[in-house]
Amino acid sequence: MGLRHALLGKEFSADAGHLLENVIFLELQRRAEQVWIGKADNLEVDFVARGKDGYTKYIQVALSVKEQKTLDRELAPFAKIPDYNERLLITMDYEKESHNGVKQINAIDWLLND
Repeated sequence: MGLRHALLGKEFSADAGHLLENVIFLELQRRAEQVWIGKADNLEVDFVARGKDGYTKYIQVALSVKEQKTLDRELAPFAKIPDYNERLLITMDYEKESHNGVKQINAIDWLLND
């Protein structure tokens, strides 16, 4: 955290999305899941996670998807994936929605439910 503050200052909002991604990654590791960064054509999937049971899920992380442009950007990689494994969009928004089979969930809710 000291290096981050030295480089970016103490302004949290400047890098909040990346910090949220790091929190989600660390929690996936804590849950003993194998984690990769995925590619769907030329689009990036934030995390491809496989649990001990061999079950694979795809995860996108965004601070907020209240703007349609941001929501479209975050959902785009999911449309390129040909299988039917679970797809999660983890945000700090409180809305719990489904977007064409992609389950949107609040990050705090996801963190508290193991």
